[in-house]
Order: sequence, then C-alpha cells, then structure tokens
Amino acid sequence: MRHLLLCISVLFAALGTISRVEAKDPEDTESDHVIVTLKSGEKVDCYVHRGWHAENSMFKKENFSFKVTKTPDGKEPIEYTADDVVSIDYVETTENHPDGLRWESLPLARPNFASRYNTIQRLFCVDKVGKNATTYWWKIWVASGINGMSRSLQTNYGVRFHNDPEGIVYPYMLVNSVLMKDKYPGLQDFCKKWFKGSEGKVHKKEAEENDAWILDMYDAYLEQMGDAAADLPKPIPDMQADKEEKEN
Repeated sequence: MRHLLLCISVLFAALGTISRVEAKDPEDTESDHVIVTLKSGEKVDCYVHRGWHAENSMFKKENFSFKVTKTPDGKEPIEYTADDVVSIDYVETTENHPDGLRWESLPLARPNFASRYNTIQRLFCVDKVGKNATTYWWKIWVASGINGMSRSLQTNYGVRFHNDPEGIVYPYMLVNSVLMKDKYPGLQDFCKKWFKGSEGKVHKKEAEENDAWILDMYDAYLEQMGDAAADLPKPIPDMQADKEEKEN
C-alpha cells in the first residue's frame, strides 16, 4: 500500500511537470537553445526537447540522459547521455550568468561496498571557477515526508580539483572523509580544522553565505602543503597488490 501511494504521488507530480512544459510560451524557445559539445569534439547547435534535470527525471536517472532537436519545433529528437558529451552551454545569457549556464559531464564520487573509489558519470552545473578548483551544483530526488511516503528535490554541491586528471566531482561531505586519505593526504583533517577556533567561526559564517567556500579552503590546503602540492593527487594504492605482498 505504501508503495502504491508513493507511485501515485510521483505520477501526479510528473503530470504537473508535463503540464508546465506544454504550457510554455512558444516565444520563449531561446531559453532551451544550447550548444552540446560531444566527446568527439563536434559541437551541436540545438534545442532541449527533454532535459536531464532532476525535475524531468522522476522515472529515469537524474542528470544523465536528455533529448534535443535541431529546431525549436523539431519532431525528431536525438538522445544523448552524460557518457556522450563533454559539456552543454546555454546560449541565452542573464545578469547572473553573463556567459550563459554551463553543464559539464564528469565522474561523480559514489563510494560503495565494492570500492570507495567508485564513480558514476553525471551532468553538473558549473557554480564557481576558482584558481585551483571548480564547484558545481545538481539536484536529485530524495524520499521525504512521513515515513518517506513522498519525494522532494534536494540541491547538492560538489567540487572538482583542477590537479585531478580524472576530473572527479566530490560532494562536499566526502572532502571531509577518509576518501581523501590516500589521494590528498591531510585534506580530511585540514577541512575539519577549517571550522575550528576563532578563524573557524569566520569560516562558518562565510560557508553559510557562500556555497563556494570550499575553494578558499582548498587554496589554503595547497599553500600549507608547499612543494608537495605538485605531487597531488597521490596514486591510489593497489589494494590487491598490497594484500598479496603481505601474504608473501
């Protein structure tokens, strides 16, 4: 019964989303105008037919697949996924985004029981580009309400370190975890101390007002690392090789 009620609530929410899309002003098609850069290097000038955004992904992976058409009223949509593209740039500009919104396809850190270094490919919206790192945001559906009977959108924030050749996006909470131990020695403890002491109070206030606070923290971490920062990130130890070496 609980599962049935959840499906019904999701269905109504989805119908509401579809209705809003259909009711869109035909003259506002420029807001869907994007330039998609494929992994082949080809740039596709097109219009979003069905977005990758979580709002349009109640029955599929959020921030992964989408469809575009060559013209605003095109009838033959082409589907792409995060595995196919490098970036998606919106042509329309705004006061807050003078260069237009940019989404990038990158691996998201998603630790599991098999591997703490597991990743999945997803699309992320660029939030702020710093000297040594870039921050992103994206939305996902999460269970909410009494006994998790309903679903709501949650905005997540993550960071990509520019010296990481894999370009992995780490959700903020993972920067303050054991996941950093091998690749970025000392970063976990540095992040914890960032919010302690007299300066920590200032940093907490800054974090409440600015989602990109982690850029300043990472800059400070690299500075205290000195010459050793040039060797980051450290290679991930081969767990199986270590195990075999100990056995021998």
